[in-house]
Amino acid sequence: MKRTLLVLAVGLALASSGLFASGAPPATERVVGADWLQANLDRPEIRIVDMRGDIRDYWEGHIPGAVFLDSAALRWPDRGVPSKLMPTAALALLLGEMGVRKNTQIVVYSEVNHYRATYFMWALDVLGHPNWVLLEGGFERWKKESRPVTQDYPALKPVVYSAGRQPDAGVRATLADVRDRNSATTVLLDVRQADIYAGEKGSWKRKGHIKGAINHFWALDVDETGAWRPADELRRAYEALGVTPDKTVIVSCGQGQMSSHVYFTLKYVLGFPRVKNYDGSFNEWSAVASLPVETGK
Repeated sequence: MKRTLLVLAVGLALASSGLFASGAPPATERVVGADWLQANLDRPEIRIVDMRGDIRDYWEGHIPGAVFLDSAALRWPDRGVPSKLMPTAALALLLGEMGVRKNTQIVVYSEVNHYRATYFMWALDVLGHPNWVLLEGGFERWKKESRPVTQDYPALKPVVYSAGRQPDAGVRATLADVRDRNSATTVLLDVRQADIYAGEKGSWKRKGHIKGAINHFWALDVDETGAWRPADELRRAYEALGVTPDKTVIVSCGQGQMSSHVYFTLKYVLGFPRVKNYDGSFNEWSAVASLPVETGK
């Protein structure tokens, strides 16, 4: 049931004819249309990254020049805690192997802009890579519009990617950030389904949610057509939960992937200035017996 719900919600996300139902986001430079991409497919300074969930889909056909990246490759164990974001030095090495330099324009797509895509884009924010955009509508719209598709692999030449500075702590929350947060200035937002948040379901040793976390299921941000809900409607929904742009917002889920979708919504759709993704999420928190966990809705 959980998997079915996630697949349904993902299938809705961004499947409509426009990325935003109404109300242009403050950071529209983070979204690129298919017309622009098709006109710029041959530009050498662009790297297209296919983040679909099954490499067999990539084999069957992908956007010309796109390199396949399995989202699992971005997640490493951290002192025994599974599935946290890989070290930035390793991420820089991975980008270099993909032929990406510091000034390369990265265009990311998945089926219909799944949270695998937003997780990679958040990782690029952590690294401090400035030039990335999301392909509006993903591969499904690209294919539906009969745009060019290939089965050929891109000819990539590895380069040295220089990260240039320390990881951006302004977009990544740690366990200590969550544990020591000031509830007057910081909101902790758990974006999992309500039954998992409540502790009725889950695969962890302890079930429930981080004490003090507010629940908002990430898929509520899109409507039945898959478009993001109007910006004013989103803003009102978040404000009703106490999630306002004057506060630091830490988003979490099970392992930081679904929460990256809300990270994108808050930071790039609504323009919130201080949004952090806690990639350790309940996966890390629940394993520490001394840290408080709550149940119930």
